Amino acid sequence: MKRIKSVVLFYNSKRKKALVFVKSLERRFKSRGVSISKVCVNDGVCNFEKADAGITVGGDGTVLYAARHVIKYGIPVLGINAGGLGFLSGIEQSDFEKCLDVFLSNGFQRIKRQLLSVEVFRRGKRILGPYPALNDCVIRSTEARAFTLRAYFGHQFLSEYFGDGLIVSTPTGSTAYNLAALGPIVLPELEVFLLSPVCPHSLTHRPIVLSSLSDITIVVGGSQGPGHSVSLSLDGQENSVLRAADKIIIRKYPRNFEMLVPQDFSHFDILRRKLRWGER
Repeated sequence: MKRIKSVVLFYNSKRKKALVFVKSLERRFKSRGVSISKVCVNDGVCNFEKADAGITVGGDGTVLYAARHVIKYGIPVLGINAGGLGFLSGIEQSDFEKCLDVFLSNGFQRIKRQLLSVEVFRRGKRILGPYPALNDCVIRSTEARAFTLRAYFGHQFLSEYFGDGLIVSTPTGSTAYNLAALGPIVLPELEVFLLSPVCPHSLTHRPIVLSSLSDITIVVGGSQGPGHSVSLSLDGQENSVLRAADKIIIRKYPRNFEMLVPQDFSHFDILRRKLRWGER
C-alpha cells in the first residue's frame, strides 16, 4: 500500500493533554513531509480536505465524531487515546512515537466497523437523515416519564415497549449505552443490530440481537401528556426532538468505517484491559 502523505487530525480542545500532543504531532508530521488539516470537534463547523488517513486525539467521543464525518470519503482512522476509557482508540498516546513510522508506511491493520443509517419520517415525509452513527441510536423520554414505542423488524411487528426508551446499537456500540442497559457484548465484525429497552415497565422485555440485513422501524406512541417530549440521539452527539407518530427507520449504513489498529490488536484484550472483563 502507498505511503501516507496527508492526514486529517481530529482533536478535543477541552483536553489539555490532547492539545499538547496535537502540537507534537504537527511537528513530527511536517518534519516527514506529511500535510495536515485539523478539525476541532468542539467547533460547530467541520471542514477538511480529503486525506490518506485520519487521526483522532481525545477520547471515544472524538472517534465517534470523526467516524460520522469521514465515512463518506472512506478515510481510515487511527484513534489515539488522550481521554479517559479510550475504548475505541487503536493505541495509547504513549505508544504512538514508536509506531509513527509503521503508521506512515501503512503498516497498521484495518478493521471494518458497521454503522447505522438513521432516518425520521413525519406524516410520510422524511424530515431527518439518512445520518450515520457508529455506536447507537437512542430514542428516549426527556423527562422521568415512561412512554410507548412500537418496533418492527422488516415487515414483522416485533413488540410494543413501554418504558424510558430504546437503544439500537451496532456491535461497536455494544460496549457503550447498550452495556449499561444490560445488553450483550458483541464482536465488532458481526453484522447485527442490538435492540435494548431502557428501564422497560415489564419483567419480560429483554435485549435482543437482530440481523442487520433487515430494517428496524420504530414508531413513537401517541400523546404522553402535556409538556412531554421524546428525543432522538445519534452517538450521544446529534440530537433531535420527536413527535407522536414519528417513524424512525434504522438500517445498515452502505459503507463501513475503517479503524486503524496495530497488527497484534485483540478485541478481547481491550475488554480485559478497559472493562476489567473476567476479573473477580
